[in-house]
Amino acid sequence: MKSLSCDEPGLPLDILRRRYLASCSQSMPVAGFLAWAGLALASYGLGPRLSYYACLIVAAIPLPLSIILDRMFGAPGLQRSARHNPITQLFMNCITVTGLLIPFAILAGIAAHDPSLLMLGVGLYAGIVWVPHGWGADDRAGLIHFILRAALCYAAYLLTPDWARQPAIAAAVAVSYLYALIAMKKPASARDGKS
Repeated sequence: MKSLSCDEPGLPLDILRRRYLASCSQSMPVAGFLAWAGLALASYGLGPRLSYYACLIVAAIPLPLSIILDRMFGAPGLQRSARHNPITQLFMNCITVTGLLIPFAILAGIAAHDPSLLMLGVGLYAGIVWVPHGWGADDRAGLIHFILRAALCYAAYLLTPDWARQPAIAAAVAVSYLYALIAMKKPASARDGKS
């Protein structure tokens, strides 16, 4: 495939999906894993001293961290030409919607004086973006990632003792990123024409 541009009107969905996947970053699940695993360790070590806003930072960090990782390792990563693809536009709009929902989890956690509720809400909301990503890449693993993430987060919230709840929720999110790394279609497969 020579060009990833989607400026041509009326492109078939399969071409738009292949171009969307080709413009994605394999570093995103790596960055998400690093961020949430770090939060799990920090919440275990700091306990109740962990700032409520640490979750907000961790939810926002995977995108810029993935760009940094792509540049460090010379991966194509996110490409400017992809901004014209309606699937990329849908994905980016979903990131915006997620960003607008996350403050609700912060407010709910503060109002309930329950940092675990905050961690649960942010972990779930931040995972929503994997649903349109999976659809855009024509890959069921995006939806499965979110379902796995939700199940693990709810289990961590409901089944762990109070002192371990926050690190368990963050660890649950990190584990879901490991699934994404293994199961999701790789951007290189679309660039090579294999998807």
